[in-house]
Amino acid sequence: MKAIILAAGAGRRLGAAVPKCMLDVGGMSIIHRQLAALSAEGIEEYVVVVGYEQDRVREHLAGRPGRFTFVVNEQYASTNTVYSLYLAASYLTGTCWYTNADVVFDRRLIRRLADDSSPAALAVQNHPCGEEEVKVIVREGLVVRIGKAILPAEAGGEFLGVARLNGDVAAALARTLSELVEQQGVIADYFERGLDRLCGEFAIRAVDVTDLPCHEIDFPADLKKAQREIAPRLEE
Repeated sequence: MKAIILAAGAGRRLGAAVPKCMLDVGGMSIIHRQLAALSAEGIEEYVVVVGYEQDRVREHLAGRPGRFTFVVNEQYASTNTVYSLYLAASYLTGTCWYTNADVVFDRRLIRRLADDSSPAALAVQNHPCGEEEVKVIVREGLVVRIGKAILPAEAGGEFLGVARLNGDVAAALARTLSELVEQQGVIADYFERGLDRLCGEFAIRAVDVTDLPCHEIDFPADLKKAQREIAPRLEE
């Protein structure tokens, strides 16, 4: 098993002095928390897509247990996750885990996704959504649509940016990302655009993690909430 972690963005909306993945939440950086949760499930291979202040991120991860491969997104300022994951598409083989490096999540989330037997499992919080969230439409427990453009009134919850994909889904996603970037020139969209195309082909499970402490960090208010409300509830 391997985990692909997207950590290339600058996080301009947050205005932090360090890359978002290095922000401290409860005495540990976001990415260190993610690695601890993933390693607890036996994951030892990590592919980290870096860009903004990549040297600081590499140094921050130096000495961590596991095998690290770094993929560089030189165009991090003008692209989005569809392009970052496309750059790492050759690593979408076998059982893959995916995380956005700006998501604080409890390690029980990884256990819950691992316990699901579906070809793909996405961590979903069931709550009212706005325009900002990556939203899902769920029927009988399966994701039938995913993306930011879904109308909030139609959404069944928010995709948190943490997923497990089996080999078939991972390979199909790699092909779809290549089509989007190489044939259609899509580089500034979210990778969920590719995943949305696979919803009719594979059983993609929406795994409910609403009860777990999890939060995506986009704005200063998100960081404050994570530090004050989320961190005290995280399972160490």
